[in-house]
Amino acid sequence: MNELKNKMRNKGRQVKQLALGIAQGLYARAYIKAKGDSLGFDPVFYLNQYPDIKNSGTDPFSHYVFHGRKEGRVGHSPVLSQSSFELAELDPSRDTVIVVSHEASRTGAPILSLNLIMMLKRHYNVIAMVLGGGELTDEFKNSGAVFIDCAGLRFNPDHARVLIDKICSLNKIKFALINSVESRVVLQGLAANFVPTISLLHEFSAYTRPKTAFMETMFWSTRTVFSSSVIHQSAVRDFPNLANYPVHILPQGRCDVTFADVDEEKVVLEEVRLRNIFKALKKGNKRIVLGAGLIQLRKGVDLFIDCAARVLENGEMDGLHFVWVGKGYDPENDVQYSAYLHDQMLRADLQDHITFIPETSAIHVVYDESSAVLITSRLDPLPNVAIDAMSLGLPVLCFDKTTGIADFLDGCGLREACVARYLHVPDMAQKLSALMADEATVSAIGETLKSASARQFTMQTYVDGLESIAKEAIAQTAQEKLDYTTIEQADVYRGDFIPRYHRTISDFDTLRMHGRSWASNIKERRLFPGFHPAVFAEQSDDYKAGQNPLACYLRAGKPEGPWIHEVLTPSSPVSADVERGRIALHIHVFYADLFEQILDCLSVNKVRPDLFLSAPNEQVKAELEAMTPKYSGNVVAIEVVPNKGRDIGPFLSAFNRRHLREYDIIGHLHTKKSKDQSNPEVGSIWYDFLIENLLGRTNPMADVITSRLLSDSRMGMVFADDPHIVCWGKNRPYAEALQERLGLNPLPENIIFPVGTMFWARTESLRSLDALELTWSDYPDEPLPYDGSMLHALERLFPLIVQSNGYDIALTNVKSITR
Repeated sequence: MNELKNKMRNKGRQVKQLALGIAQGLYARAYIKAKGDSLGFDPVFYLNQYPDIKNSGTDPFSHYVFHGRKEGRVGHSPVLSQSSFELAELDPSRDTVIVVSHEASRTGAPILSLNLIMMLKRHYNVIAMVLGGGELTDEFKNSGAVFIDCAGLRFNPDHARVLIDKICSLNKIKFALINSVESRVVLQGLAANFVPTISLLHEFSAYTRPKTAFMETMFWSTRTVFSSSVIHQSAVRDFPNLANYPVHILPQGRCDVTFADVDEEKVVLEEVRLRNIFKALKKGNKRIVLGAGLIQLRKGVDLFIDCAARVLENGEMDGLHFVWVGKGYDPENDVQYSAYLHDQMLRADLQDHITFIPETSAIHVVYDESSAVLITSRLDPLPNVAIDAMSLGLPVLCFDKTTGIADFLDGCGLREACVARYLHVPDMAQKLSALMADEATVSAIGETLKSASARQFTMQTYVDGLESIAKEAIAQTAQEKLDYTTIEQADVYRGDFIPRYHRTISDFDTLRMHGRSWASNIKERRLFPGFHPAVFAEQSDDYKAGQNPLACYLRAGKPEGPWIHEVLTPSSPVSADVERGRIALHIHVFYADLFEQILDCLSVNKVRPDLFLSAPNEQVKAELEAMTPKYSGNVVAIEVVPNKGRDIGPFLSAFNRRHLREYDIIGHLHTKKSKDQSNPEVGSIWYDFLIENLLGRTNPMADVITSRLLSDSRMGMVFADDPHIVCWGKNRPYAEALQERLGLNPLPENIIFPVGTMFWARTESLRSLDALELTWSDYPDEPLPYDGSMLHALERLFPLIVQSNGYDIALTNVKSITR
């Protein structure tokens, strides 16, 4: 009766779900029809754009209305409109390039984009993709480039991808310049079309959000160009793994700020207005100390005011007047910054010594009337105002470690005179006063900067440098396309092996990400178990520098070497009598709740190893004693061990080493939870991955592994094949210290090891560990760092120890189990 009721309930649920699905589909279609052109939903496009939805059999109308829009999915193909005709009519005798600008505001990056367009159009067809609006929109439209209004794409990579697909279907693109990290949305689409990309980075990672923006940009860019070394150093500080990423340091050229016909009458009136202002400010032969830029905290306007206050306090204001030119000074309405600046100025009695002037179209007058320029920015990559001022022979002072201008001044031999300590206003005030007290020095520094700027900051030199970098990018992209084809045709890709957060909606995108990961040296990926690309690249004579290691390996005919390891799977034979082997298993049980899972996994297998259990305290020991009677094998010992050495200390130093001396095979597991991870699921996924591979929940992997070790006297260690590329990290110095004591050969750069320190091994293969004679006092005290310790080093050394003793290692892989 109960079974019948359950069947009826299930049938009722199915009918309700079917009815709900039909109702949602009808509602979604009616909603889309009512919205009409404002949505423009195309179900065929939607399913082709998102294979995950197509493969799931989900109704596209329902998915888009109830889920897709919230997820940022695109419901229709982007439209090129008039631009498509212009693209089709581009000069076929010229190569075509793309310049991407994140917006069209009258600020540094868009102004640079326009200058690049003006220079490049002399020799190329130029496509200008502008991702946002601004005062310079008309200048972009009238620049002579094919203007594509990409407003709305800046935060929608799917939409951008479709638009780029259309552009690339109409024209072959020689290369693309992606100006600013804020333009990165187009990079993945360009990479999918194998367009060489050069990203021009001017921002500090410290104020760029999300924090992953730099990593994303550098991952997808064929080449990356920083405008100064201080910006690159900022990125490496926040993301140390970017230190190995190849970059170019290329200061941008001096930009022209006039792009179209101007109203000469208005310019003359503005010049007259400014001359009159400065004439009044310079009464009594005062000289102007200039600051310029948008009124914002990053520009350090408050530091500019503070510098003026220090000069006044020191009695050195006579003959000087401070002027800030820039947009946004509005103390009546701007209570975020301007009001505080105004109050600061009043409290320091500077109202007669500082003047704010709004941004002006006649900035040349401002430079002409000024005697020195202060760059008081907290962070400012390579400000145009500094480049312009130095090119005109004006002395420039700045803070160290805040801008690339500091490096330039240092290169000119002017650090002592012009570079103040980091945000040290008294130091800047002292340097300013010393400079302004000596006209000869002002003149000499001005001439030095004018001459050096003419060499360093010419736009032609900048463009020539970018074209040279583009040649490298073109060659690399061609290699990446060849490598992609080689891997795709070899059909070696295992979708279930790829780390779950590296998977994409299509095999093409996954393989393209694989290619980019190895080309950029960022989050390198593996496509199938048993082969380690980095070991092949380091140790094989067949590897060709600049090629994808896997593609190179395939083209070389899959040569044998230390980059290839036997892979044990649930279908591997169990040829030895595992029930009769001399097998032990050490388990360090820090979390008793996970031990019961291990017992359940052991019950799936025939092997019943003798158990050696270590616990951190008496409470956990008592819990283990209560659980162990359900184990049908032998529990030899349960010991409370010191809270040192994590799981490795107990493995090497507990139980009087009986588990390592009285058995042929030893397993080592521990109950793992990664509390340090921001995502708690990461630890459980990792633990499940290791337990499935080394014990098995539905497949008897412990039987497979112990059988392999018992049947082959040369097999020394077996552990799970991790899909990630993990190397020494901060642990190499610790490993090198242990290497000498163990008598190992010089350590390779790339290694494979039991991530998580869980494995099965032949005890004889680990015998040389006795040479370390480790006691509890040798292990580092808690708390340990996330990376960088003797224990992390030992984790990585285990396979090298095994191999140094003449034994082989094998890996395990359970299909569809990854992390």
